[in-house]
Amino acid sequence: MPHAVDVRIRNDVSDIVILRDTLDHLAREFGIPQRALTQLQVALDEVASNVIKYSWDDGGPHEFLVRIIVQPDRVDLELFDDGREFDPVTALPPTQPAAGQRPRPGGLGIHLIKQLVDRFAYERIDGRNHTTLSKTCEVGTAAQRSEE
Repeated sequence: MPHAVDVRIRNDVSDIVILRDTLDHLAREFGIPQRALTQLQVALDEVASNVIKYSWDDGGPHEFLVRIIVQPDRVDLELFDDGREFDPVTALPPTQPAAGQRPRPGGLGIHLIKQLVDRFAYERIDGRNHTTLSKTCEVGTAAQRSEE
């Protein structure tokens, strides 16, 4: 039953809503459990916003591909971009600031993603970043009934 949908978005944070809407539609169509859907939405928002904000230095328009794959036992989110090389999987967790100091920006979103998904993988293939997020869950009507 694997069902894949490819979504191309611009490097504009307002395009993240397109990803959310697509994931919502697939959740309704294939019965992705609500808890898994919420975790996937947050993780996808985080990783897509990181691609948008940090992948390109030129300030120009770019596009990247998000592939959403619904399988009977999991949902995979794959992101492909031609931006600067960055492996989020190996990023260190944010450090605690000293007493009375503000935390430094960065790292918290990636740490959150690692808590929300069951698999977080990265490869650099032919000059492109390929980031994969996977959430294990029972997809389909049985999963829908068990949550009601």
